Amino acid sequence: MKHDEILPEIVELGNAINSKAFNLTRCMLLAIISYFEDGVQFRELKSALNLSDGKLFSNLHFLIEMDMIQSNKTRFDNKEIEYYMIAERGKNELEKIVKWNGKIGKLLGIKNE
Repeated sequence: MKHDEILPEIVELGNAINSKAFNLTRCMLLAIISYFEDGVQFRELKSALNLSDGKLFSNLHFLIEMDMIQSNKTRFDNKEIEYYMIAERGKNELEKIVKWNGKIGKLLGIKNE
């Protein structure tokens, strides 16, 4: 595929991405949360991403408000545990981001691993 064919696709795909959801922290959260089909806890996300409580909490809350992830609670050993799961809208957004990044890689001649 020629550059003049890829560039319009990159622009079109980029415009389809929700710009409010597209920052590095939120992309990483969507990716990690989608990986754990049974959900992932705050402490696990904090450890994986090495973020402050405030930054992690505000980004999780934003993704919840955007209906991209869901917050659920369960009881274990008389403790309430909150965990996060990817929502359908989050899966769709992550797919758009991955497809867009793939087109950029193709433009630059980077092969997928």
